[in-house]
Amino acid sequence: MIFLHDFRDLRGESTETLSHTFNNAFSDYIVPMHLTPSILEQKMKAENLRREWSVGAFNGNDLGAFILHGTNHDTHPTVLYNGGTGVTPAYRGQHLIQKMYQQFIPRYQQAGIRKILLEVITSNLPAIKAYTNSGFHKLRTFHCYKGTVAVTATTPDVTIREAARPDWNLLSTFMDMEPAWSNNAASIEREYPVTTTWEAQLDGQTVGYITAHKDSRRIRNIGVHPGFRRRGIASTLLQHVSAALDGPMSIINIDEKNPEISAFLEKSGLGHYLSQYEMGIEI
Repeated sequence: MIFLHDFRDLRGESTETLSHTFNNAFSDYIVPMHLTPSILEQKMKAENLRREWSVGAFNGNDLGAFILHGTNHDTHPTVLYNGGTGVTPAYRGQHLIQKMYQQFIPRYQQAGIRKILLEVITSNLPAIKAYTNSGFHKLRTFHCYKGTVAVTATTPDVTIREAARPDWNLLSTFMDMEPAWSNNAASIEREYPVTTTWEAQLDGQTVGYITAHKDSRRIRNIGVHPGFRRRGIASTLLQHVSAALDGPMSIINIDEKNPEISAFLEKSGLGHYLSQYEMGIEI
């Protein structure tokens, strides 16, 4: 086995190299994943993943492991988001995740970073151990759902329209939970136009919304005005988007502290398929 000791950022790596290494690292992952360069570019744009804040472990020019980090601000970030960590099979067993964080956390501290966040599947025990050994701790438990929407009861007097410029100051007041990184308003705005927001209008008032990625049919966010709940508005939105996108849908990272959202999704035909921990470290 060749042991890696060369850790540096990813500014010199092409999207093709990153996607190839990503797919190699995730070739035997719990959930099948394969990212083309264009899909990886979409992900990097949406999650604000930045090469200069990301880390790689190298054998010469061969990228053997990586951590892709996004930032909460382009010029003065204080939070990093780990949007993907992988170690290719040839270089496993070297504690590379811990080693990369051990070397780069002091640099992040000097640059003003105060927190790093990530999500990890609850059954991925090796990854959880690696993150725990790097100083991360569990913050929240998320549930993920997918399936074919089976909504029959909708609200006929509600009008659904695509919103070219969603008012996130308003729509955020409809949320009952703090969204995970990839589902927050900033990520949704960066992902436009492949992600679209539909709004529910009742008597000229915006009373609900749903945002979904049009290609993957993954729901990014859904919410209803607190004063208009239990009137079928969320079901109407879900049915409309399911018909518009024509296929099974998914949604990830529903906080377990919001069981009413999970119950609504399951009643609508989306079944639970995995759970994740949100983990974080203060530095």
